Amino acid sequence: MLRLQFALLYLLFLSFCFFACKNSDENKYIVKTKQAKNTNDYILEIKSVKIPCNNLIRQYFTYTILNQRNKNYLIGYNPKLASIDIYDLDERLFIKRLNLYSKKLSISNLDKKDLDKSRSVNDILARNMDSIILNYGNKKIIILDTALRCKKIISLDSIVIGSNIPTKLVSYSHDFKMFFSGNRLVLKQLYSNYNWKIRVPVFAALNLENAKLTNLPITYSDYLYNIKGNAGFLSSVITSEFQKNDHDLITYSFIYESNIYQYNPKNSTITCYGAKVSRGKNLVDSISYKNDDDINKWVTHHVENPQFFNVIYDKYRKLYYRFSLENISQKNGNYFNTILDKPLTLMVFNEKFEVIKELVLPMYKYAINTWFLTKEGLFISPTHVKNKVFESSYLKFDIIQISKKK
Repeated sequence: MLRLQFALLYLLFLSFCFFACKNSDENKYIVKTKQAKNTNDYILEIKSVKIPCNNLIRQYFTYTILNQRNKNYLIGYNPKLASIDIYDLDERLFIKRLNLYSKKLSISNLDKKDLDKSRSVNDILARNMDSIILNYGNKKIIILDTALRCKKIISLDSIVIGSNIPTKLVSYSHDFKMFFSGNRLVLKQLYSNYNWKIRVPVFAALNLENAKLTNLPITYSDYLYNIKGNAGFLSSVITSEFQKNDHDLITYSFIYESNIYQYNPKNSTITCYGAKVSRGKNLVDSISYKNDDDINKWVTHHVENPQFFNVIYDKYRKLYYRFSLENISQKNGNYFNTILDKPLTLMVFNEKFEVIKELVLPMYKYAINTWFLTKEGLFISPTHVKNKVFESSYLKFDIIQISKKK
C-alpha cells in the first residue's frame, strides 16, 4: 500500500512539474496582450456572396488579390485545369482563364492534385495585369501578363548559387506568402541543415530587375531556438501580402506562437506584440523525433496544439486580422479528431495591436487559408471539407465587415 501511495504521489509530482514547465514557457515567451479601450465602438456584420464560375474546384488555395484602378481581382491557380483564373470581385464576374501549358511558357507536367509542390504553382503575386508573378515549384519566378507573354524568368537556384548562400528560396500561398517590401520581392530562406546554436536570417529580399538577393535581419523567434526547432509540423514563419506600407514595415508571425512581430527596415528594429487567444494554448509544445519514432506522434501533436496564421492589414479600416486554430484532444470517445475538427478563431486588432474583437467562428463552415481582403471587407470561403453544401457553378464567400458605430 505504501509503495502504491508513493507511486501515485510521484506521478502527481511529475504532472505538476510538467504543467508548471509549460506555464513557465508561456510566461517567458508570450508577450502580454493589450485590450483596446473602445471595443464597444465597433460593430460586425457578415454577408454572403457568390460568383458564377466553372472551375471544378471548391476554392483556391494558391491565389492573390490585385487592386488596380480601384477594382479588385482574385487571381487563383487552378491545378485541375493547369490554369490561372481571374475574377472581378466587385462585379462578381469570371473574367479570364490563362492556360499554363501554353507554348509561350516553360511550364509542363503540373500535378493536378497539387500535392507535389515541385510540380506546382506554389505562390502568386501581381503588381498589375501586365505583371503577374508565379513561383513555379520554388525553382523559377515567372513574370507574365494576361496575354500569356512571358516577361521574365528568374532561376531561384541560380540566385542561391550566385549569392553563395547555403539555402533554398521558397514561398507558399498558405504559409510564407511572397510579398513586396519597397520594390523588392520577399522570400523565405530554407536551410538544409539548421544549426539551432547560430541565428541565421529567414527572410531575403530579391530585386527583380537585377536578381540581386539581400538578407533581412529576421530570424526565427527565441522560443523555437530554445526548443531547437522541435515543433513538429508547426515550425513555420507566416507572412501576408497585405502589409502596411508606412516605412515599409514588415509584419510577420510564427505558426507556433501567438506573438506578432514587425520589422522596421528604416532602423532595423523588431517589435513584438502580444496577441493571446483567450481559449486554449498560446504556445506549441516541443516534440522530438527520432528515426524509429512513429510519425503519428507528429500528427497527434498537430491536433493537440494551436496554429496561428498570417496577419492581414486592412488599410481601409486601419485594422489587423489574424485567424488561428484552437488546440483540441485527439481522442474523442471511440473516435479520433483531426485538424479538421479544430475551432477557428478570428482576432481583430487596432494599429497598436490592441484587441478589438475575438470571435470563435462556426464549426465546420470555413476552409482555412482561404481568406483575403478588399475594400468591401474580409473575405473567407465557407467551403470546409465537412461543409457538404457545394455548388460547383459558384465561388462562394462570406464577407466579414467591421466598422465603427456612427
